[in-house]
Amino acid sequence: MAQQQDNQEEQAKDVAPAPSRGRTVVAIIFSVLLAASLAGFIAVISRTGWLTPGLLIAAIAVDVLLSGGLVTLLFRSRSSARRVRFVVGVVLSVLLMAVNSLVGWLGSGYNNLLGGIQAPAADTIQYDIVALASAPPFLDSYTNTMMGQAPNDTNQMVVQSHVNDFVSGIEFVDTADWSTAVDSLLSGQYPSIVIQDGYLQIFADAAPDDYAKVQILATFDIPGTAILPGNTYNPSTPVAADAPFIVYISGIDTAGPIATRSRSDVNQLMVVNPKTGKVLLVSTPRDYYVTLADMPQCSLPDKLTHAGVYGINVSVDTIDALYGINIDYYVRLNFTSLMTLVDAIGGIDVESSVAFTAGNYTFIQGMNHMNGAQALAFSRARHPFETGDRQRGMDQQAVITAILKKLTQPSSLINYSAIVSAVSGSVQTSMTPEQISSLVKRQISAGTNWNIQTMSVTGADSSDYTCSYPHQQLYVMLPDQTTVDSAKQAIQKVLNGQ
Repeated sequence: MAQQQDNQEEQAKDVAPAPSRGRTVVAIIFSVLLAASLAGFIAVISRTGWLTPGLLIAAIAVDVLLSGGLVTLLFRSRSSARRVRFVVGVVLSVLLMAVNSLVGWLGSGYNNLLGGIQAPAADTIQYDIVALASAPPFLDSYTNTMMGQAPNDTNQMVVQSHVNDFVSGIEFVDTADWSTAVDSLLSGQYPSIVIQDGYLQIFADAAPDDYAKVQILATFDIPGTAILPGNTYNPSTPVAADAPFIVYISGIDTAGPIATRSRSDVNQLMVVNPKTGKVLLVSTPRDYYVTLADMPQCSLPDKLTHAGVYGINVSVDTIDALYGINIDYYVRLNFTSLMTLVDAIGGIDVESSVAFTAGNYTFIQGMNHMNGAQALAFSRARHPFETGDRQRGMDQQAVITAILKKLTQPSSLINYSAIVSAVSGSVQTSMTPEQISSLVKRQISAGTNWNIQTMSVTGADSSDYTCSYPHQQLYVMLPDQTTVDSAKQAIQKVLNGQ
């Protein structure tokens, strides 16, 4: 009997070998790590909104089953006799945690991207302290002197306080308007003036020879908390993911901080209908002679580009009035934004309708592969063309089309982290993270092959006085109402799914 009992115990040991204490500890550690990895996976993938509800449930279920199966495998393979299965369980656990970590990293980057491109509560206004180029370049030289300023500036007290931080004893003198302040400086009436940088840009564009006679002594930024009374723009929320919408793309003519107000040299409407997969780009020339919205103090029309000096709201409302539409969102970029974005996605292939040279780059008629610097030069060129800004508008549309095509390709996910790094902080939009997530989710699930069409409004070359520069006639483009009406009809067709 004793011998038989010993044989039974030996057989029992062969059937269920005793677990190793060390492997038990490893199994416990990996189980905790798998649980934490699973929890992080669920949190990230739920928050990003990448997947439809059905796909989200399926992805979570698969991860739960894999994690549970691996935990079971680890605890059932702790004996020395099952060493291989235990090692396999450890390896598979590491792989699953790596996948979950990758999803978490991509999700975190995506959320950072959304936060980085949101429009701030207020933009910033750059002010310049300006003197004659022939005058001393040191601020100390202007102590206890007079400084001209534009009247009725809502930020006047804040501006004067900043100026006093640079130089003491300044006597501020109101002029009729900002252009009169510039004229007073050029005539030697005041040794210096302080004006918004946006106005100085208008002066540089209108009178380049006179602009060469001045120097900027110092610059400073203040919050643009009071854009102008009467602004009506409020970003809308489409009622459904498939609802058509309109995006205003504003390209400001500066580099550096995206929040700084500046002239809007790129004015493109992107009309999108997700159901039909149609996108219509409508270009409006920068010099279009229009009535600026929300500017009751303006007795004259102005160039469209000057609207950007007063804030993005003025640009949006002005274009709304021109086309009789309601812009849902805006996207605001500058020189830096464009170059870094194009480089981050590995360059773009742009179809050029003409051959020309701009800067140090030569572009052929047909397809051109461009990096960021080339895309910027291509988008800004207007002097090589007889049609000037008309051709530039078409070239800008070609660049936007190429970017849209590249961004909607699955291969762009390879450069996801670089795209996040490039765009974050250099693009502003009124779209909420939820709205952007909805668009990304729809593109991932539907894989829409977008049909992108372009058109431009045009007009007659002319010269006239403007609201922003009333003392001298500037080049303007008088709108051709026939092309504006055609654009209105085309916009409504896309919105109506036609």
